Amino acid sequence: MLVFFNKQKEGNHMDENFTGEAKVKYKNGEKFIGTFINGYKRKGKYFYSNKSIYDGFFMNEKRCGYGKLIKKGKQKSMYIGNFENGKKKGIGFQRYQNGDFYYGEWENNKKNGKGIYYFYSTKEYYCGEWNKGNFNNGSWVISEDVKYVGTYFKNKPKFKGNFLFSNNMKINVFFHQFVNLSNMNEEEIQLIWKNV
Repeated sequence: MLVFFNKQKEGNHMDENFTGEAKVKYKNGEKFIGTFINGYKRKGKYFYSNKSIYDGFFMNEKRCGYGKLIKKGKQKSMYIGNFENGKKKGIGFQRYQNGDFYYGEWENNKKNGKGIYYFYSTKEYYCGEWNKGNFNNGSWVISEDVKYVGTYFKNKPKFKGNFLFSNNMKINVFFHQFVNLSNMNEEEIQLIWKNV
């Protein structure tokens, strides 16, 4: 189904040079409602077969520029921010199904650069640098009275760091990792460490 809103006309194909507003239903059941420029999607809502919805800008038929992506299913989430070549890139905000949220920089669909991740269940948060979806160097705020500042590897403290307390006490520590890293899920980050 192809409906041209500006012409109020139905058809079964689109001119490759079409510019204007249209509603398109694709063979796989997905739909797009919005603006086309020279036959390419430019801005509008895209409804995916998995019930996810994207509302924003496109370039070369991929998400590009500012947009909002709501994912449904087992891993529900909402992302508002920038895209490039179909992937999250630049500044963006993402809320996860468990209530956690992240605000900061993205690269290739991964947290990369500066950002803050808030853990809803524990009320703790990490603020600092990220590298390909993992903590890199920053502060883990455990409570109003305690925070850990140091370096990380695969979301866990590694090497030198400091515990800082509200009474101005400071404890220097050195962490040695001891768990299997291959089972860690970026979307459900946990902090596991051993003090040696």
